[in-house]
Amino acid sequence: MKFIRLLSFFIIIVLPLSSQAATSGSYSAIADVFATVIALDEKASKNEVKELTEGTVAGGEKDAKFEKLITEKNLHFQQLLLMIRGTFSDFDAEKINKKEIRFLQSKIAINASRGNTLAVQRDKYLIARYIEQRERASFIQYLANASRDYETKENILLEAKKYLNRVINNKNDIKKLPVNEGGIYVVAEKNRQDLVRSYLVSVDFIHYVLNNPEGIVVTSFLQRISIISAISYVNNNEQFRKVNQLISPLKIDVGGVLVSLAIFIVTLAGYPLVSRLSQYLIGRFILDDGKVESVEVILLNINKPVLYLVSFFGVDLATNALLYRTAYKVSVDQFSFIIYNLLYISLIFNLIDSIISVRFELVDKRKQEYNKELVLLIGQVLKTIVILLSLTLVLSHFGINITAIISTLGIGGLAFAMAAKDSLSNFFGGLNIMIDHIFKMGDWIKINDAEGTVVEIGLRSTTIRTFDNALITVPNSLVSVASVVNWNRRAVGRRIKMYIGVTYESNMQDIRQALVDIKQMLQDHPEISSPKETNKKFIEKGRNKFLSHADSQGVKTTQLVFLDRYNDFSIDILVYCFSRTVNWVEWLEVKEDVLFKISDILEANNLSFAYPTNVQINRNEELELKKSNSLLVE
Repeated sequence: MKFIRLLSFFIIIVLPLSSQAATSGSYSAIADVFATVIALDEKASKNEVKELTEGTVAGGEKDAKFEKLITEKNLHFQQLLLMIRGTFSDFDAEKINKKEIRFLQSKIAINASRGNTLAVQRDKYLIARYIEQRERASFIQYLANASRDYETKENILLEAKKYLNRVINNKNDIKKLPVNEGGIYVVAEKNRQDLVRSYLVSVDFIHYVLNNPEGIVVTSFLQRISIISAISYVNNNEQFRKVNQLISPLKIDVGGVLVSLAIFIVTLAGYPLVSRLSQYLIGRFILDDGKVESVEVILLNINKPVLYLVSFFGVDLATNALLYRTAYKVSVDQFSFIIYNLLYISLIFNLIDSIISVRFELVDKRKQEYNKELVLLIGQVLKTIVILLSLTLVLSHFGINITAIISTLGIGGLAFAMAAKDSLSNFFGGLNIMIDHIFKMGDWIKINDAEGTVVEIGLRSTTIRTFDNALITVPNSLVSVASVVNWNRRAVGRRIKMYIGVTYESNMQDIRQALVDIKQMLQDHPEISSPKETNKKFIEKGRNKFLSHADSQGVKTTQLVFLDRYNDFSIDILVYCFSRTVNWVEWLEVKEDVLFKISDILEANNLSFAYPTNVQINRNEELELKKSNSLLVE
């Protein structure tokens, strides 16, 4: 509410202000762009002279700097075409620098009457530069009118070529001054160089128009819609011209401020709409119409970067509208380019993670088999490619020669390969683990002294969570050559092995019956793997008909119940079998049930569990017993 009041107050204050704006004021934004390009050329010329004098720059680096200069100039020319296409050409080119030209003509007349030929030439150079600026303004006025009147491409190119010939002829007609050591000569020579530079910038601009006529040619009304067009429309309003004159030193105008505020308001208003649209698209194309349980997490992961991207897009447009005439715009654009890259990387990363997560959940629901580690590896590779592409775009955007970097890597390839030897061996070791299916995430494995559950199989290492909750990281190169015990690579059958000891006082016939009963109990037990059953599901999974399907798939059905040995304190019965489940908790439950049933069988057959006993014999008592026995005999 406060914001609306403030905006209303601003409009009430500004609207009554009306007066005629100077012709140069409506052309000043365009003139500023040419001034910036001329400054770039002047700076490049000074650097080139310095480098040639010192000899510190190689040819490849010079080409890269030259390419960067061309790119910067083209960006300014592109912005200029946008401004021209959105300009209402109400300025009079003949009035540009009119007072300065009259003053210089008066000086020329006075210096000519006094015979100061060098001073006359000095001022003629300056007048020629002002006239060149007028002709350039006339050409820009023609381009603006051609864009507004839907002029054909052929006519625009023809007019551009005519102007190009005039500029080249005028440049060739510039006469050099005889060398002189006076101060007037220094100023005159500077004016001559400025004139040449002005002609060269006009030539560059005309060439850009010839190579990019689509920047001016308008074939429909929709092409006229742009931020610069909106700003120009506001600025050409009679109500705002006086205000623009007052704030022109700040390099901003009313059109830029109002359009910036409008963009910001539209962004705030469109934020909920974009949020709902993104949620719909995510639910429709990624979440498979709500068939995934972790909907909220995935929506949050994707929705946040989308909203950040839309918000920053609005802020970026508003900033460009506000600062389009300032020197800060280029720096803001460079900063925005980096932010956009980071936001796009975040969005793509979250998309990859969300798609993988959704597919995992759907496949788990359908109980289909898949290689989770390989899918995660593909995701990591895609992320690496995204980072490399983004880095390449950023380097190219800032004018860094990618070819030179690649050449440097080629020269130092051997050194790089030696330094990255361990990393490469770890990477290929990880590939071997995934391709050979040695183990997967969640498996209980033992590698040398490391035993626990596999947390992740990465590009460089495998992480294992031990049973005492410690985390162990093992390089993939060591894992691929080590002996790996995988307790999870079994489909049916976790071993139950025990010895049941009964007392020596037991009747052998009872023991025989107990053996028969235990065998029958194991065969009838629903959770004990039986050799009489044929598990077709695991036989069909055999990849090689010459391999034992039971061994390759990890199916164990052995059942053994035998009187095994006479121990020190017991007669031992061997019970050897496998549970159907391989899960540890479920295995413990099955084993517990078997133990209870065996106890019932022994009790039913009048058998008792044996336990260690000690028999102590006192020698003195033994001798007395023998004596008493001998007396009785006598």
